[in-house]
Amino acid sequence: MTRVGLLAVLVLTWTSAAWAGDSPIFQFGKNADMLEVRMGVLSYDTGAFTSKEESGIVINGELVFPSPGFLEAIGSPRPYLGVDFAPDDDQIDFFYAGLNWEAYFTDRLYLSASVGGSINNARELVNPVGYEALGCRALFQVGAGLGFDISRALTVQLYADHFSNANICSENAGAEAAGLRLGYRF
Repeated sequence: MTRVGLLAVLVLTWTSAAWAGDSPIFQFGKNADMLEVRMGVLSYDTGAFTSKEESGIVINGELVFPSPGFLEAIGSPRPYLGVDFAPDDDQIDFFYAGLNWEAYFTDRLYLSASVGGSINNARELVNPVGYEALGCRALFQVGAGLGFDISRALTVQLYADHFSNANICSENAGAEAAGLRLGYRF
């Protein structure tokens, strides 16, 4: 499991104990009823597990939907669709989907954790030149962020994502990106 994934599991596990008490440490579901568009610029091959052998930028975009009522029991995560688009010829694009939790620890400051799956467009999965060996076309996707609400509608996040096959395929270099993104809720 990646460090980002482990952090997401630890945050969700630690805060779930607070749901039973009178004063929770984190507030979940604050934006459960909102649609959100997120856009940002990330640094390619940047993250906790990267070799930083490659460089470049990644254009990140997500559409985050309101949480369906049946997910309230697990903290009202919101479903999302996303893309990491790397404009350089040697890099890989990822299309992904999953669930996103936001845990507010003040009125404006929050942690974000995402878990999902992805598909990539790598030309070579095992012995590539110019990008990481991913091993599989379909990968797991995890994301983590530290966000600040500028207003009810506008938010900014320090964000990192990680794509990996969790050693299901022969190669598992994974891919990571980290940077800054803005979100608009309506």
